[in-house]
Amino acid sequence: MRRMIMDTQGKQSKGMVLDYRVVIGVLLAVIVAMTALWRPWEQQIDAKTRTISVTGQAKLTAEPDEYVFTPSYQFKNADRKAALDELSKKSDEITKKLKELGVADSKIKTNSGGYDYPVYDKSDTSTPTYTLRLTVTVNTKDIAQKVQDYLLSTSPSGSVSPQFTFSDAKRAELESKARDAATKDARSKAEQSAQNLGFAIGQVKSVTDGTNFGGVYPVQDSISSGAGSSSGSLGLQPGENDLTYQVSVIYFLK
Repeated sequence: MRRMIMDTQGKQSKGMVLDYRVVIGVLLAVIVAMTALWRPWEQQIDAKTRTISVTGQAKLTAEPDEYVFTPSYQFKNADRKAALDELSKKSDEITKKLKELGVADSKIKTNSGGYDYPVYDKSDTSTPTYTLRLTVTVNTKDIAQKVQDYLLSTSPSGSVSPQFTFSDAKRAELESKARDAATKDARSKAEQSAQNLGFAIGQVKSVTDGTNFGGVYPVQDSISSGAGSSSGSLGLQPGENDLTYQVSVIYFLK
């Protein structure tokens, strides 16, 4: 009986040892498999920090709707009062005529200044010079042409050609259209790149809006006061200008 009990206990002991070996082997296999999958030796990237950066672009073509003239006039006279009286008379004369041509009063700005040289340097014998500067803004091509023809007849200093530009309202309108197109372009680019790489775009991380909105420049040669009479004035041709708009967007990937 005792021998039978010992044999039974021996068989149980061998079975337990065998079971432990199987369990240990299974655990080792699982550990090896998990290690191969997780690759702890490689840098792990948090999915929440994965991003894609794109730049959306838009290009608009538009004709400037504002013409800005900046003529100036010089008056030299040793008699300060006489020079300023002449300057004031010229300013009133030009302002009156510009209003008759259809320029709004609020669109005419005058500025005057001068240097009475002998006051600062007694040895300076040059004649004091006083300058009248005007800034005239016109919103229609027809009136702008008349203004240019008239200013040419007044013999201003330097160029009488206007600077072609956009009014604040026009620029705001163009920026709105460009921003709409640029943001859609950014979204389209991000979706395409993400799809090609096996991802999908998530929420927006950051936006840099309104970069590189182009300026407007004259497309004709400038006319100086010595270029001829009003009858020889060149026709205004602002043409169409290309304006570009960019939006930089960073999206999260998922």
